Amino acid sequence: MNNFTKSIVYSGVVLAAGLVAIFAIYNNAGPSNSDLSYIEPAAGSEAAMTESTASEASDAAISNMDGAVDAATQAASEAEEFANDAAEAADAAADEAVNAVKEAQDAEAASAEAQEAAQNAAQSEADAQNAAEPAAGSEADAQESEMEDAAQ
Repeated sequence: MNNFTKSIVYSGVVLAAGLVAIFAIYNNAGPSNSDLSYIEPAAGSEAAMTESTASEASDAAISNMDGAVDAATQAASEAEEFANDAAEAADAAADEAVNAVKEAQDAEAASAEAQEAAQNAAQSEADAQNAAEPAAGSEADAQESEMEDAAQ
């Protein structure tokens, strides 16, 4: 037999075993075994089930459900408050970020103005030095000519 045939036979055996198990469970859980007056626990002793214990269990379940609904309602309101607080904090952070960007833009503009003023001051200083150089040069020429005249 090849592998394909083996897998088909194996699948058929598993399917048959599953069907046998399903029918066995269905037959054992039918109306003939519907006497629920005694419940056999997994561990411990049997407990008698009466109408009073059933109604007490039902009342306890209802009160537990009411408590669960109250807790869920309270949790939802607290979550809503938390979401509102988070939204307010996000708005405040966004406002601070916008203000920081504006301050950075103002600082950048002031820096550009200061740089331009420094360049203008450097240019003025260079112009002053260039204007002073010919005057210094003419004074030096005048001193040289005086010395030449004195030497002659």
